[in-house]
Amino acid sequence: MTLSQAFERHVPAVDALLRDILAAPSAGFKSLYGMLQYHHGWLDQDLRPVQADSGKRVRPLLCLLSCEACGGEAETALPVAAAIELLHSFSLVHDDIQDNSPLRRHRPTVWALWGAPQAINVGDLLFAEANHCLLRVREVTPAEVALTVASEFQTTCVRLCEGQYLDMDFEQRRLVSSDEYFAMIERKSAALIGFAAWAGAVVAGAGAARADHLRDFGRDLGLAFQIQDDVLGIWGEEAETGKSVSSDIAAAKKTLPWLLALESLPSGDGSELVELYRQRERSEPMVARARDLIERSGARERCQALADERYRSALAALQAADPAPGSAKTLRELVQYLGGRRS
Repeated sequence: MTLSQAFERHVPAVDALLRDILAAPSAGFKSLYGMLQYHHGWLDQDLRPVQADSGKRVRPLLCLLSCEACGGEAETALPVAAAIELLHSFSLVHDDIQDNSPLRRHRPTVWALWGAPQAINVGDLLFAEANHCLLRVREVTPAEVALTVASEFQTTCVRLCEGQYLDMDFEQRRLVSSDEYFAMIERKSAALIGFAAWAGAVVAGAGAARADHLRDFGRDLGLAFQIQDDVLGIWGEEAETGKSVSSDIAAAKKTLPWLLALESLPSGDGSELVELYRQRERSEPMVARARDLIERSGARERCQALADERYRSALAALQAADPAPGSAKTLRELVQYLGGRRS
């Protein structure tokens, strides 16, 4: 099965379950659940049906493919896959509030349309629905497997919150070390992707060692994914990313390109870059200047080299997991797809 065929087969099944879960239980809550459906790209801001960008569904797809890679049926892991997507959605809704981001996937964010208080409630509801959805796995797996997966899901939720705390804390600090940065993205980005691959294997009945190799595969994939996100947050085009150009600089996010630039720039330029990030707000010329300094440091090329290294580590972990040949090919194709993305 090619990656394209995997998307065509699995993503509609995930979306069908998500639509069922996020349907309004009664007319009185139509607007509330409408905001959730808007975030997923199914409704416009007037809560009318539309087909908008709903995300790549990489995390649930990885869960389902990992299940198949270990000899399981993808349908068995479907509740876990949908729960992973709901948890990811929760994190995005809250992240947009915390980052003051006006756009997500080329459209106004939930908080930008309905205000932060309602957006917080939307995120909380997505979190609750993620847990409800996950518990459906007990209907198709032994109780001990369901409990193991549910317990690890909660641990992953804790890791996400720790990573988000560090990300926001970095914005208030003058300097951040590379070790601190990687500790942050391992929690904020890599933990959920690692869980997705691990959970699919566990639901399929894989042994601990095999499941751990797939977790390592997902974790390294997640680290590379976030490094690329950091590059896109500075150099990505709004038409492709759905976010404002140089949005990470405007928000003074201390991402990897910024850290690497400080390591390479002459002291005067480095001090200027630090001062630009310390300002309460950055004008367009200030953002352009910061971007120029980071560009001239060679940070973009170094980031790409680090991402490529993580992708290679992910492939090594995948090989160690000894996946079924057809699934191995699809998962390798997924690595290549993520490595070449521009949004």
